[in-house]
Amino acid sequence: MLHHWSILVVTLLRMGLVGGCLCPPATILSALPSEVPAKVCCLNFSGSTLDHVQWSRLTNQTGLQILDLSHCNMTSVKLSGVGASLLEKVYLGHNGIAVLPQNFLAGQPRLEEVDLSWNRLKKLPEGFLQDSDNLKRLFLQDNQLRFLPASVLQRPALQSLELAGNPWDCSCSFLDVLQDNKDTKTEGLARNLTCVSPWKLAGRVVWSVNLSDVCRPTSLTALFIALPLLILSTLVVCWCCGRKRKEAPTLWASKKRTRSFHGTGAKGHRKMPAPEGVEKKSIDSVGHDVQVPKLLGSAADIDEEKELQKGSVESLPPEAKPSRSEFDSVSVTEVLKDSAAREKAYMTQSTEYYSLVPGIQLDDSDHGE
Repeated sequence: MLHHWSILVVTLLRMGLVGGCLCPPATILSALPSEVPAKVCCLNFSGSTLDHVQWSRLTNQTGLQILDLSHCNMTSVKLSGVGASLLEKVYLGHNGIAVLPQNFLAGQPRLEEVDLSWNRLKKLPEGFLQDSDNLKRLFLQDNQLRFLPASVLQRPALQSLELAGNPWDCSCSFLDVLQDNKDTKTEGLARNLTCVSPWKLAGRVVWSVNLSDVCRPTSLTALFIALPLLILSTLVVCWCCGRKRKEAPTLWASKKRTRSFHGTGAKGHRKMPAPEGVEKKSIDSVGHDVQVPKLLGSAADIDEEKELQKGSVESLPPEAKPSRSEFDSVSVTEVLKDSAAREKAYMTQSTEYYSLVPGIQLDDSDHGE
């Protein structure tokens, strides 16, 4: 007799009889109804064709306790606002859901069972199942999850957790979360966690992996970050120094060409003015030093010498002085001859001076023509 009663209870549970709520057979729809009748406690649309679902329309201000939207080809769930509901069971398995909205199924005090298996979830949203502390069964198998938030493991009433069929990444952060929540209950719930990455840990049970196998010390992490930056900085400094060394000879040569250009004459040769009254040394074509004779003075020197000669005449005694007319004719004639001779000698010596310096050619103006 007791055996028959147990079979009846299991049958009623499978039919969806929960707290007096009996779920009807599935109704196939192409779109959700705009409103949910107030007295309906269960909606069974399993097998329908629904692209997306406005979640708030189904849960806010309704008496729903069971919602079955499995096998509906759903790709997204839209949530506008978070509010408490009477939901106890939610079935969303065997769909194509890739992303869940933030705070999905948060603040549901009566929620006991959630099925999200066989979807395309890559991560669980922030605030997922937050403050839904009566959750007992959670099905997340056969998704694309790589990380498990600590909030999932911290459900106080959780009794069953299905996580198989996900490519778990046994990274340092993931293992750290498991270690922080490791106890007999948690290890029993997440017993079927198997590493898929990194490749050296593939196939190993998560609980058999030590933190030291994955997590590097902080000092080594800082070294791995700083070392590439240091190498890059050194290469940049070396490149800048090499560029400066390469540009330095070019700049010096440019300045040298500028000086040569400003110092050349019309025929491309430097004009070196002969200094007055100073002896110069030059280099002949063979490379020997040549002494340049001292040149005659300028016109001012000639005038000064004339004054000296005149003064010497004035200093003679009266009987030796020539007459005024004689002095004028003689002195003017002599001075003119002397000036012409000195001018000719000056030009001759100038020509000899420039001829001793190699690479210098005289223009016509230098010959006095």
